[in-house]
Parts: sequence; structure tokens; C-alpha cells
Amino acid sequence: MRLLSARVRDYRLHRDLALAFDPRFTVIAGPNQSGKSTIAEALHRALFLPVKTGGSVLDAMKSDPFMADPEVELAFSCAGDSWVLRKRFAGTRGSVSLQDSGGRSLQGEAAEERLAQLIGTAAVARTRAAAEQLKERWGHLWVWQGSSSDNPLGLPSSSYDHDRLVERLQAGADLGVQSPLDLAVLDDIQRRWAEVFTAGGSNRTPQVRKGSALQRAAAAAAAARNDLKDIEDSLQQQQGFQQAFDQAVDIQVRMASELPRCSEERQALEGRLRRSRELITRVNQERPVLTGLRKEFDDRVADRDQLDHQRKQAAALEAALAPKTRQQVDLNSRHRAVEQQRQLARGQLESLRQASAERTAWAEGIEQRLRWSRLEQRRQQLASRLRAGEQLQANLVSLEKDLALLPGIDAQAVDRLRQRQQALQAARVRAEAMAAGIEVIRAGQPVRINGDLLASGGTRTLSATAVLEVGDNVELRLVPGGGTTAAEAQQQLEASEAALSKELARWQLDSVDAAATAERRRSDLLGERERLLEQRGAEDPASIRQQLDELREQMDAHAADFAPTNANANANSNYNANANADSNSDSDSGLDQDPETLMARLESDLRIARIARTQALDAEQRQLHFVQEAESALDSLLNALKSADLALNESRNQLLEARTRIDAVLQRRGSSEALAAEIAGLDERRQRGAAQLSELEAELSALAPEDLQRQAQALDRTIRSLQQQEREASEARIRAEGKLQGDGQVDRQAELEQKQADLESRLSELERLQKEADMLSLLRRLLEEEQNAMASQYAAPLTKRIGAYLAHVFPEAPRASLAYDARGGFGSLRWRRGNEAAFAFELLSTGAREQFAAALRVAMAEVLAEAYDGSLPLVFDDAFAHSDPERQAGVQHMLQEAADRGLQVILLTCDPASTMAIEPAGRVWLGGAGSPMP
Repeated sequence: MRLLSARVRDYRLHRDLALAFDPRFTVIAGPNQSGKSTIAEALHRALFLPVKTGGSVLDAMKSDPFMADPEVELAFSCAGDSWVLRKRFAGTRGSVSLQDSGGRSLQGEAAEERLAQLIGTAAVARTRAAAEQLKERWGHLWVWQGSSSDNPLGLPSSSYDHDRLVERLQAGADLGVQSPLDLAVLDDIQRRWAEVFTAGGSNRTPQVRKGSALQRAAAAAAAARNDLKDIEDSLQQQQGFQQAFDQAVDIQVRMASELPRCSEERQALEGRLRRSRELITRVNQERPVLTGLRKEFDDRVADRDQLDHQRKQAAALEAALAPKTRQQVDLNSRHRAVEQQRQLARGQLESLRQASAERTAWAEGIEQRLRWSRLEQRRQQLASRLRAGEQLQANLVSLEKDLALLPGIDAQAVDRLRQRQQALQAARVRAEAMAAGIEVIRAGQPVRINGDLLASGGTRTLSATAVLEVGDNVELRLVPGGGTTAAEAQQQLEASEAALSKELARWQLDSVDAAATAERRRSDLLGERERLLEQRGAEDPASIRQQLDELREQMDAHAADFAPTNANANANSNYNANANADSNSDSDSGLDQDPETLMARLESDLRIARIARTQALDAEQRQLHFVQEAESALDSLLNALKSADLALNESRNQLLEARTRIDAVLQRRGSSEALAAEIAGLDERRQRGAAQLSELEAELSALAPEDLQRQAQALDRTIRSLQQQEREASEARIRAEGKLQGDGQVDRQAELEQKQADLESRLSELERLQKEADMLSLLRRLLEEEQNAMASQYAAPLTKRIGAYLAHVFPEAPRASLAYDARGGFGSLRWRRGNEAAFAFELLSTGAREQFAAALRVAMAEVLAEAYDGSLPLVFDDAFAHSDPERQAGVQHMLQEAADRGLQVILLTCDPASTMAIEPAGRVWLGGAGSPMP
């Protein structure tokens, strides 16, 4: 079978795509998202997906946003004829047609059935699992993207055409059961075994077939066993009913004796319970009365004790009140004397504070004048620095202008220019030495150099190869300098001239001498600029100007503070009239004096003023200390006076409170004698009530009412339980009598013996059939083992082909091995390289699994191709992403050999450059939108 061409319409991103397949090798290349995998899917679903499939499978096939019905047209050759398959996937509206080369066409289910016959595999069922089952169809031939490293033999045996593969291998090895008698015996054993057991599988053991003689015998034996058990259970129930009847009679007899005894005990207990309730009532009545008497007695005793205590306290307070009164009078007298001393000291302190303020004002005035003088001196210094800085800045600006007029060339650039000039001179000398001259002295025929006429007496210098023509029949090639040497010298000369001109143009200069002159002038100016910058240092005219402006603002803000105030003048006159007059005179005229002289005079005046201020402040502090001591003494007297007043008032209040409490008790209880008589009467009543309550509580304690109550509750529960048991025993007796009377109509023992004989017969038949089934299983297993032994021999051609294909990928081809089981199919795929241990397929690297699986697929397709007109298509969708470039080249050689052996290889890749070595091959290039490109 070979794919010839395909056309895909409205299938995902493919609106209308036509493809032609090379019968040998086809490469479909394109970038990611160009629709390569969609092509592989469309071809596969045309072969294996029913057209009436709907749901999510159909939605995933449609083009967005057009959502038209996907259509696939596939032309292929198979079974000695050419076929055209057309499918339109539209759910229940889907259609399919299959047309042969003669124009005969099949439609619908007939087309699907004929297609399944041609490709040897039926379409998937239209179920929810259709998408997953679909990819397993021809899983050994169709390698989906991302699955190239999977083991093809790990698929279900139906997915890789297992039966046909075994058939072809067996036919090629010329093995199998050849004797007609052997075949007949094998078929008979398989038929008889299949009548008894289900086929089972690789993951489940065979089971006894439903409806077989063995299953019917086992069911009959199980039914007989259940009937026997039912009879045994019935006999056991009958014995249980008899036992229940006997137990019910025993319980009724026992209840007839126990219930009367318990009732008598309950009546006797009820009399003691009534007496305990009467005692509890009387105790509860007497206890509050006694509690009231005790409270009245305690209240009267407390009043008597309080009366005695308050009388004693009042007498003590009256005795302590007289000394506190005398102490208060003495403290008041001392307070008046200390207050007079404090007033006198405060007056003296105010006088000293005024003198200190005058001295301080005088000193502050001198400090203001001194600060002003310092600011003025600072202003003059800044102005001088500003003028010098501005002059330096003007010089620098002029120098920068001169520098701007010069090119920015340095000594190294001049050296490079000189080197290029020297190179130019050397090249010119070499070119002139290599050049050749030609002169026409006399010529009877026209002479031309490179086509230009050269007259007699004319000369020409040649630095490159030239053609000399003499007349029409003579043509000479002149090679100055021996060939390429002169041309190279001329090229070097031109290159040197261009390099020098380019370098001079870069600096905008005419010559190397001009460059040297400009560099010297620039170097001198740069040196002068460095000197000026060093001279200026960190001085910044703008910063100095800002400082000068800030200083002027500060002087303007303090100008009002410079003039002496009347307060200063008064303070100076009070301190020292002569000194103040000299100081003011100097200060007033100091504005016209030299700043240094003025500052010296002001600092001298400031020292004098500070001494006077310090003396005044010291005197003020001494007087302040004296005033503080006087006020401290006064505060101490005030505190003592307050404490004495508080203590006196406290004593008076305590005395008043004690007398008030005494009056309250006497008003409430009368006289002391009446209170004592009332206490004696209450004590006598309290003692009588306590004795009576003790007698009642003793009788109640002897009866123990809590125990009586618990005993009564226990007896009530016992009586109720006995009554319940009596009722249940009566009901059980009635039920047991009814069951026993009904069972007496059937002979259960005879029925038991009959069922036991029936079970023995059934078990005997089951044993006979089970032995026969075991014999069939043994014979079948032995025959299968013999088949498996022969199958391992016809698997050898497959492993040999795998090794031959792997030789293209690995220098030392691995040896493949696989096992075969008649029931489970092929498995245990392994490889061995050299003397290494054998590795299972699953333990190999991803790249090695891709290459091993490809070799296995190609080998299987080669074996199966004989059943499909000698060819089968193999589709690889980006199947070797984990293989390095060297291994990919080997894989391509492997696929080319497969194509040479008659297989059709279709390779989809996103790396077209890696497949250019595949020749001959048909090529399809897909653009980004899924359309073919030339």
C-alpha cells in the first residue's frame, strides 16, 4: 500500500491544502504551528475515523473561525488497484465514498467496510474513548509527535497488526505445526478447551465459561450445597425454638417467687421513707428560727462591744487634744516672723536683678558692634576674592575660545599621521620601482595600449598588466614587475594615500606639518589652562558671590541692632560714667577707623563689660540663694502648720465620730443595763433551739434518707425488670409453641438425608468434569509451550532486520532481542552493545529509544509489507527531537534504506536543513499559515 496524494479542506488551519507523495520518500517541512501534525492527523483519520463521529473530536478538527465541515481526500494504491477515498466529517451528516481506478464507487457503510478490508484494520467505534483508541490504529506505522520514544510493542497487539506479523514471520521461517493429524489434535483440544474456558489475556487468567458443562455442574453442586444448608439451618432453628420454650417456662417459674418478695420489701421501706420526710420538714422549719436567734444575739453582743470600745477611744482623744492646740499657736507665731524676713530679701533681690540687667545690656551692645565689625571685615575679604576669581575666569574663557578653534589632535595622532606619511612614501617608491615604461620610436602599423592608440614618439608608464596591439595580427601582454607584484604595489600606494587623506580629513588638516603645528599650539594652551585652574583652585566666583550676597543680607538684617539704645546708655552711666563716656565716644566714631583698630578697642570694652556683668550676676545669685533659703524655711513652717492643723482636725473629727457612735448605740438599745438584760434572754433561747435541732438531726441521720431513697429506686428497677422478664418470657413461650406445632408437620431429618445424597452425586459429577478440564488445560499449555519455542525461532528475522537498520546509526550496531508468547504476543524488547549487559528498552536514554523504536517500526513494516502489495507507509512527525545531529544523519540513512527496500517514508520536520542530504525525495514546504511554499 502506498499513499499517492491528499487534499485537506477546512481542517484546522488548512483551508485547502493539496499534497503529492513520492512513492519512495517525502519530506514535509515547515516551522512550528505551520500544520505539519495536522496533516499527519488528517491522513490518519481519513483511514480510521468514522465520518459520523461528532462531539469534541469533531470540534477539534474544525477551522476557527469558519467552522466548516472538515474534508479529506486521499488517493492510495492497494490490493493491485488505485483508490480515491473522500470523507466529509460532519457528525450525523458525514459522508464517505471509495472509488477504484475503474470508476466504481462505494458509499457509506459499504465504503467503510471495503476500506477496513484493504488496510486490514477496522475503524474505531464512535464512543467517548474514540480519540484515544484512534491514535493506536497502525501505531507501529504512525509516529505521533512526542511519542517517538515509546515502545511500539507496548501497544495492544491489535494496534500493531500482531496476527499478520506472526503469520508473515512464521511463513518466512517455514515453521509451525505441519502434520494434518497434529493440526487436527491441536484444533480439537483448542475447541474443547474453549468450550470450558474463556480466552483470558496478558493481564487476566482464563475463567470458566458461562454455560459450559463444568460451570453448570459447579452451579448444581453449589445449589445442592445451599439446599442442604437450608435444611440444616431449619433443624437448628427447631432446636432453638425448643430451647427458647424451656427457657421461657423457667423464667415464669422464677418470677412467680421473686416478684412477691420484692413487693413486700418495698412496702416496709416506704414506712421509713415517710418518717424521714417528716423529720426533714421539721429540721427545715427549726433551722431558720435558730439562725435568726443567733443573728439577734450576735448583733446585741457587737453593739455592746462597740459601745465599750468607743467610750475608751473618746477618753484617749480628749487627753491628746490639748498639746496639739498649743503646738498650733506656736507655729502661727513663727510663721509671721519668717514671712517678714522673706519680704525684705525679695526687695534686695529685685535691686540686684536690675543692676545685673543693666550690665548685661551694656555687654550685649558691645557684642553687637563687634559682630558688625567682623561681618564688615568678612565682606571686604569676599569682595577682594571675587574680583580675583572673576579675572581668572575671564582668562580661562579666552583660553577656551582659542582651544575651540584648534582641532582636538594629540601627540599620538600626530605620530600615526607621520607613520601613514612614511608608509605612503615607501609605497610610492615601491610602485615606481615596479612600474615599466614603453616608448614608440617608429611604427609601420598602429600601436595600441589597452585599446588606446600610441603615436610614434609617445611614451607610457605601466604599473599594471596591459595589452599591447601592433596592427591587427600582433597582440602582446605586458606584465610590469613580474605579474601581480606591480599591481599589488599600486594597490598599496592607493591604499596608503587613502588612509593618509582619511586621517587628515578626520582632523580637518591639509598636511602632517600643519597637524604637528596644531598639536604644539594645543599642548601650550592646555598647559596654560592647567596653570590657571591650579591658580584658581577650588574658588568659584558664583559661590563667592552667593556668600557675599548672604553676608550683605545678614548685615542689613542686623543694621537696626547696631545703634546704641537708651537702656544701654543708662546702664553704662549707672555703672561707670567716665568709662561709659569714653566707650561711647570710641564706638560712635569707630566707623571711620581702621577695622583692626576698631575691633581691638571693641574687644577691650567687651572684656570690661563682661567683668561688670559677671560681678552683678554673682551678687544676684548670692541674694537669690538667701531668698530661696528664706522661702524654704517658710515652706517648712507652712507644711508643719498644715500638718498640725490636719492632726488637730483629725483628732476632733475622731472624737466627734466616737461620740456620735456612742449616741447611736444608746438611742438604738436604750441604756447599757437594758442591753445586757436583752443579751442574756437571747442566749437562753438560742441554747434551747440548738438542743431541739440536734435531736431531730440525730434521728434523721440514723434513718439515712439518701440510702433509703437509693434502696427504693433499686427495688423499683428490680420489680420493673422482673415484670418485663415475665412478659417477655410469656411472649417467647407463645411464639416457641407456635413454631414447634408448625414444624411438627414435616420430617426434617428425612429431608436432610435426601439432600446429603443429592450433594454427593453433584460433587462426583463436578470432580469428573474438573479433571477433564484440567487435562485439557495441561494439553493446551504443553502445545503452547511448543509453539512458543518455535516462535522464538521465527522472531529471529525481525531482530536481524533491527540490527541491520541500527548499523546506520551506531558504529557498533547493538544486538536486539525480544520474547514471544502465544497469548501475550511480542515483548521484553532489549538491546546489547558489545560485551555490555543487555538493557531493557525502558532504561535507555530518550534519544536511544527514539532510534531503537524507529528501527523496530521499519523492521515490522518491512515484514508486513508483503501482505500489502510489497509496501506500507511510515509517517514520522518530528520524531527525532532528542537525537543529536550525528545520530539524526544515521537515522536518515536508516530511513533511506527502508525506502530502498520498498517502504514509503513520510517525514515531517521543522528543520528542513537537516534533511537536505536525503535524495531522491519529494519535498513539501509549509509556510507559517499552513500553505505550501515553493
